[in-house]
Amino acid sequence: MMLVGGPIQLLIYHYLQMSKKQEKIKRELVKVYKEIALERSFICSGCGMSGHSVPLSHSHIIPRSRRADLVLDKRNIVYHCLSIDRIGCHDIWESKERFTLLDYFINLAYIQEVDNEYYNLIR
Repeated sequence: MMLVGGPIQLLIYHYLQMSKKQEKIKRELVKVYKEIALERSFICSGCGMSGHSVPLSHSHIIPRSRRADLVLDKRNIVYHCLSIDRIGCHDIWESKERFTLLDYFINLAYIQEVDNEYYNLIR
């Protein structure tokens, strides 16, 4: 495909292409989130609190920015509570205090299985 125009038109073209790709990933991720909702209890895997008592988030064990190929892997997604009145497990997982979470060893085993370099970095 030949593009007519200057650098601004080229940037717009690339932006639209990335947006379409991101939209597709978002649609697929929503589908994965729905599957998780049907398969798992609605509790925080980091502290055990019910999602009816605290707001929960879909938390990627290995960050999306590090491993885009694992964004849709259900094993890479857990329910973690958000920080409202206290520091939530979502934020704790991203800190050096992650070892205090109930799901620390399970998450660490998954990380070691799929990304040994990241495992050595965070353990």
